[in-house]
Amino acid sequence: MQVPQHVPPHLVRDFNFYDMREETDVYAHFRKLHDGPDIFYTPQLGGHWVVTRYRDIEAIFQNAKDFSSEVQSIPRNPVVIPLLEFDGNIHADFRRLLVPFFSPKNIGGLEQVSRDLTVSLIEGFRQRGECEFVAEFTLKMPIMIIMSLLALPAEDTPYLLKISEDIVRSGDPAVQEAAFGRVFEYVATKVIPARRANPGDDIFSAVIKGSVEDGRPVTDEELMGLGSLLVAAGLDTVAGMLGFVTMFLARSPQHRQQLIDDPGLINDALEEMMRRHHIANVARVAANDVEFNGVTIKAGDCVLLPTSCAGIDDQRYPDAMTVDFRRGDKKTLVFGRGAHQCIGSLLARTELRVFLQEWTRRIGHFEIKHGEEPRVVAGKANSVRYLPLTWSV
Repeated sequence: MQVPQHVPPHLVRDFNFYDMREETDVYAHFRKLHDGPDIFYTPQLGGHWVVTRYRDIEAIFQNAKDFSSEVQSIPRNPVVIPLLEFDGNIHADFRRLLVPFFSPKNIGGLEQVSRDLTVSLIEGFRQRGECEFVAEFTLKMPIMIIMSLLALPAEDTPYLLKISEDIVRSGDPAVQEAAFGRVFEYVATKVIPARRANPGDDIFSAVIKGSVEDGRPVTDEELMGLGSLLVAAGLDTVAGMLGFVTMFLARSPQHRQQLIDDPGLINDALEEMMRRHHIANVARVAANDVEFNGVTIKAGDCVLLPTSCAGIDDQRYPDAMTVDFRRGDKKTLVFGRGAHQCIGSLLARTELRVFLQEWTRRIGHFEIKHGEEPRVVAGKANSVRYLPLTWSV
């Protein structure tokens, strides 16, 4: 764990964002970073900078000239992920192929699908008066939506979910490499041949029929990489946010009552709960030597951008740890910023809004099961892994 010569000793801090060091609250884990330098260097995970303040994270998101998206993950992904880790024109080309699937018109059509799935899942356990929310809801509803967009068989969901978890939450490069290998094999053997033989109206078919870089077809390697992105992001991100939002409401009867009394508050409430529970901790790599807020960052240095810190930054939001559904400032970094802003943000908001509408209508008041504790993990996408809930029937 060497520290480069250009890093001053007072900016070195031993920090591994995967390791909560016995903390049980993800945001207490990240909040501690505000007690030290706004930008520091950790020798963990191969060595990288960590930027802790909203203003600096936002500035780097918007500065593609000095901070490239060629590295979006710490540790670095063992393969290059199309769209996510492309800059410039080729990034724009891949994004253009995907945009129609995440347009307001297409998402509008998926809203009823999302509502039907949400109602069906809730009604499946409502009369029981309890559920383990992660297994019985968060790992089902959003996954069914993305599997539909990708036109993948429902029976493959458990296999792909395990791959997603290994890619997003493991800090072990060997585990990540093995997961990418499995998804590459899946796309190469089960998806590409089938779509070439029988194109449909799904995302994979559109990308195969499309072109990038002045007309060349997308390569099989790019298709496999894109498949890994869609699996990891599509099967994990909404599930993570659902877990944190629901865990918060389970612990706060006052906020639950506000939503029960005034369903019209749900949109504002969702934005505020997402603000408080940013889940993405992504990276960039310095494309040039750059002086950033008085810190020398050398070309090739990796920089962690933990939006988990941005959402609870008291320099950005007054009383940042407090959830206030009527907070006026709704600007966040939940879905990033700049050219790489999350293409699926409208779909995510739709799924989360539908969930809150139906959950408050059908379940109302609920709490964490007596004697039980939720389990949470930090990673590229923070996640609630276990959330036992109870309510009166």
